[in-house]
Amino acid sequence: MASFEKVSVQELGRLWDEGMASGSSVDGDQAFARIKSKLDAKVAERQVAKTLRFQPETESMKRK
Repeated sequence: MASFEKVSVQELGRLWDEGMASGSSVDGDQAFARIKSKLDAKVAERQVAKTLRFQPETESMKRK
């Protein structure tokens, strides 16, 4: 059985190779801005859904 260190080095090598094969590098600031934008949109979507779930009944619904 392989030792933890040997497996870790192999995995690091595999990840390195995968990264090198993925193409050109991306500017970090642009990448983080893109990720933040997507996360902000998901947070806003969840807040709207949460708000809609907890809205009090409208007057027309109470009369029924």
